Amino acid sequence: MRRVLIGAGVVAVLVGTAACSGGAATGGGSGSRTLTLAPLVPAQPWDLKDAGLGNNTQYYQPVYDSLLRLDTEAEPKANLATEWSYDSTNTVLTLKLRDGVKFTDGTTLDAAAVKANLEHNKTGSQEAAGQLKGIKSVATEGTDTVRITLAAPDPSFVANLGSVAGMIASPKAIEAGTLKSTPVGSGPYTLDKSATTGGSVYTFVRNKDYWNIKAFPFDKIVLKPLNDPTAVLNALRSGQVDGALITTPKNVAAAKSGGLNILKYAPGDVAGVYIWDRGGKISPPLGKLKVRQAINYAFDRTELIKSVYQGDGQATAQVFNPTSTAYDTALNEKYPYDPAKAKALLAEAGYPKGFKVDIPDLSAIFPEAQAAMVQQLADVGITAKLVTVPPGEVINQLLAGKFAMSYMSLASFHSWDTVQIQIGKDTTWNIFKNQDPTVTKLINTAQHSTGAEQDTAFKELDTHLVDQAWNAPWAVVENSYAYSKKVKVVPQAFTPVPGIYNFTPAN
Repeated sequence: MRRVLIGAGVVAVLVGTAACSGGAATGGGSGSRTLTLAPLVPAQPWDLKDAGLGNNTQYYQPVYDSLLRLDTEAEPKANLATEWSYDSTNTVLTLKLRDGVKFTDGTTLDAAAVKANLEHNKTGSQEAAGQLKGIKSVATEGTDTVRITLAAPDPSFVANLGSVAGMIASPKAIEAGTLKSTPVGSGPYTLDKSATTGGSVYTFVRNKDYWNIKAFPFDKIVLKPLNDPTAVLNALRSGQVDGALITTPKNVAAAKSGGLNILKYAPGDVAGVYIWDRGGKISPPLGKLKVRQAINYAFDRTELIKSVYQGDGQATAQVFNPTSTAYDTALNEKYPYDPAKAKALLAEAGYPKGFKVDIPDLSAIFPEAQAAMVQQLADVGITAKLVTVPPGEVINQLLAGKFAMSYMSLASFHSWDTVQIQIGKDTTWNIFKNQDPTVTKLINTAQHSTGAEQDTAFKELDTHLVDQAWNAPWAVVENSYAYSKKVKVVPQAFTPVPGIYNFTPAN
């Protein structure tokens, strides 16, 4: 879902219309400019220790500034931190902070504020907090220098400071415990609570004291969470929103015919069936290797690319994306479509008549994908019992271990990011904390090595995960983002949706 990070999301329905004329990027009698977007997911708590990645980032970007800023190729650039460097061990990172920045409550953004944030945010259990778990200690030197000591080298740590993990909230608000309901940051906008209804519409107005105001040309940003594919299309075509992710490929043509532009890009996400309960804790069959292998043989990945993704994507059997150092094209041949072999493996595992497994019903978001999953599992004797879950609870119930498997699209950036997101024992999307000695050894080798040795460790890890059928991936997805002719937007590497700073008025 990660970048969810996550491709799957849970939301409330669209309520009302945009604050300016039709949600237009140039609406309003005073000449003000409003950007209205429809995120796939509802806002999570504003406390950054509880923050998710991926589709969630659009909520945090208006109010919170980050230590670094990722460019369109996901390379870190100066932002709140103007300089940074590691020591010879790659475990001590020194940051030099920008002078004169204040939070919207008047508190100064200094080294002490950064220290307070990092120490607080790492205590959470969501995706952003997971990227900070490696922090051993944080020290300050004067008011403008921060030294972060890591327990071990983290190849992705600097880049992660350019996203939600590197965002900074007011330490005064952290101490007061008020962030869950009211965000206080130093970002380009502030939350207008009078024009905000939780779960339906979030309105942000310009922070006139922001240090880099020219980088954000819109006077107001409105976010309206929406996940029903038909409602998303209608909102786009009627001008209620200026941009939204199209989760149903068949709607791309309808969006184009409605006068919308389509931005196609590969976010790095890998979609398919994720087997959360590999140890068989709540679904004993999934604890058996032959059952997990049978699930992999059950899926016709080539056909799924055509029918589910309308040809937009690349068939895969691995959770690492093709740009990562772990990826090995040959592994995609490991599980050719073979229902007969799948049935034979199930019989060998002690399930000649198959078995039943509860799966959350995500048909409202991914109708084609879920229908294909249910059908192809049924073809080999596995019955997917669809369980209705309140929209706002799907992700929470998954992360709480309520389901043994499900359809999902998870972020996959650089090799180490994928390890941090879903493979390491204590990572967010290793829900049942599965691990084995080989995985542990290879993760440790990759983390403490560089160059060819590190690449080899990542490739061996990828091979092991595919051999052990940890999951049943289908596709490296290609996203389609629809946007109105009133705005311009550029894609950014390793993000499921463009950041708010990727949008500009068309005129």
